[in-house]
Amino acid sequence: MADKVKDPICGMEIRPEDAAAKEEHEGRTFYFCSHGCHDTFVKDPHRYGHPAEEHGGHMHH
Repeated sequence: MADKVKDPICGMEIRPEDAAAKEEHEGRTFYFCSHGCHDTFVKDPHRYGHPAEEHGGHMHH
């Protein structure tokens, strides 16, 4: 059983083998539930490809 991955655009959990599209960005592979989500990511990968916590951003509690 493959682990599910989260579409960075819509947050939907999908299996990598069921992804409509995938994209590599700075050494990470992202999977998408649809070509629409993939297109959105490709237009602005830095907006979606970098969760704040990976860049030392602070979290509000």
